[in-house]
Amino acid sequence: MRRRLASSVSSAITGTALFTGVALASTVGAASPDRDRPVIDNPYQEIPSGPEVLDLSPEAVAERRARAPEPTPIPFGELDKHILDREPEVRPEDLAGRPGLPEGWVQVGDEVFPEAVAQGAQVRTRELPDRYRTGGGDEPLTALVDDICAFPDEVPAGVYTGKFKPGGEYPRRGTIYLNYVGGVLQNGNGENSAENFSTLAISGHQYPVFGGGEERAIAIAQAVQADFDDWAIRTVYLERPHKTIPYVMAMVGGSYKDTVSGPAGGVAPSADCEDVGMRNVCFSFTNLQAVTTQANIVGQEVGHTYGLGHTYGSDRIMAYGYDTGGTKDMIFGSDCVDILTAADQGGACGGVNKCHCGDGELQNDKATMSAIYAPPGPDIVDPTISITTPADGDIFESGADIGVGVDVWDDFGGYGWKLMLYQDGELLGEKYDYSRVREFDLFGLPDGTYEVVAEIEDQADHIVQDRITIQVGIPVEESGGETDGGGTDGTDGTDASSGSDSGTDSDSDTAGTGPGVDDEEGCSCRGGDAPAETPWLAGLSLLVLAGRRRSRA
Repeated sequence: MRRRLASSVSSAITGTALFTGVALASTVGAASPDRDRPVIDNPYQEIPSGPEVLDLSPEAVAERRARAPEPTPIPFGELDKHILDREPEVRPEDLAGRPGLPEGWVQVGDEVFPEAVAQGAQVRTRELPDRYRTGGGDEPLTALVDDICAFPDEVPAGVYTGKFKPGGEYPRRGTIYLNYVGGVLQNGNGENSAENFSTLAISGHQYPVFGGGEERAIAIAQAVQADFDDWAIRTVYLERPHKTIPYVMAMVGGSYKDTVSGPAGGVAPSADCEDVGMRNVCFSFTNLQAVTTQANIVGQEVGHTYGLGHTYGSDRIMAYGYDTGGTKDMIFGSDCVDILTAADQGGACGGVNKCHCGDGELQNDKATMSAIYAPPGPDIVDPTISITTPADGDIFESGADIGVGVDVWDDFGGYGWKLMLYQDGELLGEKYDYSRVREFDLFGLPDGTYEVVAEIEDQADHIVQDRITIQVGIPVEESGGETDGGGTDGTDGTDASSGSDSGTDSDSDTAGTGPGVDDEEGCSCRGGDAPAETPWLAGLSLLVLAGRRRSRA
C-alpha cells in the first residue's frame, strides 16, 4: 500500500519555505494522475550556444599571467592541525546577512531543487541538436530503454533517450572527490566542481577544513568507497582530480552556515535525473560523528547528485531522517520502495523510477545507478582525440579567427578534454570544454607559429594528446620567394624529433617532456604520425611546418 509523507516532514517543508523566502505549498490542489503532472527540462543540462572561446591576444595573455594564483589549500597531511573539540556552533549572528538560495530554488530536507519540482513537476532530458550529441542517430529511441529498463513501456519521453553529449555516454565510470581541505567556493554560475561553482555556495566564503582529523577522514573515505563498490566509481581524497574529467565533489566539514542552505546534516543539489550535470557539488556537515554515520551522509548527498530521492527503509542510505548519531552502516537498496513525497507531489525523477519499478513513486537505488555506471573492473582502453580542423600546417591570414574542431571517443563515458596553445614551448592559454561542444574559437593571435594541443582524459587517468602546428601570417622565409616544399632541415618535412617519452608519477598520472606535459594537468607524449600533405594558399607554395605528433598515456 502506498505510504505518504508524515506530518513531521510536512512541517520541515514549511520551515524550509520560510528560510528560503519561497511560498512552497504542501499540496498542489486535488490529487491528479501522474500523467498530468507538469514536466520541466533537467536544470543541470547545459545546451551549448557555440564554440568555447579562447582570447589569445597579447593583452589577454598578459592579463592571465598577471592574475594572482589561486589559494593553495592545506595539504591533506595537515588535517590533524585542525581537529575540533566539538561540532561547530551556529549562532544567530552567523546567519545575519547570509544570502539565501538562488531565486526559484527551494530546499526540502537536504535536497535543493527548482520550485517547480518541489510542487510536483517531473524532470526530463532535453533533446540535443545533432551537432552536440553522440549516439542514437536514426536508431529508435526505445533501443536504450529496452536494454536497461524493467518496464520500458512505462518510460515517458525524454528519459533514457540514448542521445548524449560526448563524455556522458552509458555506461560511465565516475569519481567522488571528498574535499577535506576546504576552499573558496562561488555561486551564480551553476554547478562545476572543477571550478568550485555551487548552487549552494556563499560566494567568496572560505569553506572550513574538516575538523575530524586525518585518521577519521581516511576511514570515512574507505567506508564511502565500500558503499559504491558495485560500480566503477572511485573515491579519492589525497589529490583533487584534474579539471579535465567530470567528478562530484563532496565538501566534508563545516556546518550549514557555510552554505546558503537551512539546517541539515548535509545538503545536495537534487533532481539531476540521469546525472546529466556530472560536475555537481554536495555538502556533508560532519566532523566528529561516527565514521559510519559520516559515510552514510556523504553517500546520501552524492546519491542525490545522481538523481536519487529519499526513500523509506531503516537500512537505506537514501532513507530520510535517520539518526545522525547512530552508527548503523546503511546500504543502497536493490528493490523498489516508496519514495518520500509530500501529499499530491510526484517524485522529481519519476520517469527514471518508472523505468526500473514501473511506478514513478517507487525507487530502486542500485538499478538507477547501474543504468548509468559500469560495473567495477579495470579500464585498459585509452581514450582517443583528434583535431579535425584545421589541418596540420595550415596558414591563416593575419588577425584571423581560427576555429578548432576535435573528435573524441572512449569505451566508457565520463571522459573530458581541453585545448591548449603553445608558442616556442610556452603555454599561452588553455580552455576546458565543460559544455562538451567539441568546438573552439581562437582569436587575437599575433603573426607567428603555434602548436595546438588537444588533450583527453578518462576516469582511469589515461591521458592522450593530439597536436598540430599552424601559422598565422605569411612565414618570413617566404617573403623572398617560394620554398621547395621540404622541411627546414632539408628533409621531406618529417619531424625527426618525435620520440618516445613516457613515465608515471606518484599520482599515477603520466609524465614526459615537451609542451602539454610539464604543465599542471600533466600528460605523456610518444610516437609520431606521418606529416600532413603540404597545404597551398592563394597559389603560393607554402612552407611545410612541423609534422603532426600524437601522444598517448
